[in-house]
Amino acid sequence: MNVRSLRFRLAVWYFCTVTAIFSLAATGYWFAIRSGLNSAQDVHLRYRLIGLSRYLEGIDTRHDREVASRLKEISRIGELYEVFDDKGVLIAQSDRLSHPGMSPQPPPDLGGEFRFEDGGPSDFRLRVAWRKASIGGRTFILGTADPEAKYRGVLTGFTSVLLMSAAVILFVATVCGLWLGRRALAPVARITEDARAITESNLSARLAVPDSRDELQQLSETLNQMLERIEQSFMRTKQFTADASHELRAPMTLIYTAAQYALRRPRSREELVDSLQKILRESRRTAALIDDLLLLARGDAGRDTPELDMLDARALVRDAAEQATAMGATKNVHVVLELDSVDLPVRGHEAKLRRLLLILVDNAVKFTPSGGTVSLGASRDGSAVTMWVADTGVGISADDVPHIFERFWRADKVRSREVSGVGLGLPIAKQIAEQHGARLEVRSEPGRGCLFTVRMPSVLLSERATVA
Repeated sequence: MNVRSLRFRLAVWYFCTVTAIFSLAATGYWFAIRSGLNSAQDVHLRYRLIGLSRYLEGIDTRHDREVASRLKEISRIGELYEVFDDKGVLIAQSDRLSHPGMSPQPPPDLGGEFRFEDGGPSDFRLRVAWRKASIGGRTFILGTADPEAKYRGVLTGFTSVLLMSAAVILFVATVCGLWLGRRALAPVARITEDARAITESNLSARLAVPDSRDELQQLSETLNQMLERIEQSFMRTKQFTADASHELRAPMTLIYTAAQYALRRPRSREELVDSLQKILRESRRTAALIDDLLLLARGDAGRDTPELDMLDARALVRDAAEQATAMGATKNVHVVLELDSVDLPVRGHEAKLRRLLLILVDNAVKFTPSGGTVSLGASRDGSAVTMWVADTGVGISADDVPHIFERFWRADKVRSREVSGVGLGLPIAKQIAEQHGARLEVRSEPGRGCLFTVRMPSVLLSERATVA
């Protein structure tokens, strides 16, 4: 078994937990049993002292010999006792305590209460109880003893049971720990097996989600959500590759056809110039497409972080309006400019923001019919500066709006031959906005046009003086 596996570690944790609980419980029981046995022995000795005292009350205690003689009777039945006078002189003791080293001595500061202590030699330990008693006008020091081995045997037996139980319990804990670890991780093993079976050819497959309402269900659902994102990203990449290949194939085919036509047989100068112009036009289109793809790729990789300078949004929108006027002149599209009278300072990269606005203006003019209007403007909106481009063109349906920022995506009307473009303009505009911490949003109704807004964070009032 792999000692680094989670199953082995779970078994070890389970074993250690059971061992710790059993050790604490066994230790507590052991001390409780010992304390209970000691209390029972002390109670037994207390009653024996009381009995010895009452026994002496029934005899003549004026003469020590009479006391010793009468106590010999209870010595024969194995009773362990000692009787001293008030000066500590031994009057009588049981025969078993008369051997050298066996006779316990009364404590010197004994009062009227019961006193318990341990005594006797190491091979015959005793528990002794002492008490002063006034009997027949005399004061006696009475002591009774009990071998500790009598109760220690019970404790020793209990200890043996605990040790044997410990061996059995720890063995069972080990087996149960391995079994529980295997059973607990069985769903994880199934999840791992199912996840390994998912490849790029079956990304639509999902993990089985147990209806356990626990962490395993959450793990399965989270992995399925991750697989969903991976599949979507993979499909977008796959679609992007297919669209890029398709868009690059058309100009390359035209370049190849034009070159092949020019070289098939001798051509006139005019025919060669016409072929070269076609090749040049398609080469420029291909180069622009490749530049757009590289721009998006650098942005995705985080290698296209622009340096931001202080800019006036009004100047950016004013320049975009001039470009819109030039583009709309050939289509009889009217351009309207609306600007605040105060500076609108923002931090941005001038060339990138100009390209963002140019993309929006180009789309607005492109999809606005003759006689329509394109409006541009900029204003302060709370803590943000908003730049917008609106048109009275064909608009975008509600179903198409969520897709307009996807790469190479074009609505059916946009795919018409009369309108050029490959569907990378708006994705580039969105990427530029995100690089500036801005939001690019659109509102549109079919037949009524579109409104694109760019909301950028405004700078502090104290920084306005630095705007160029």
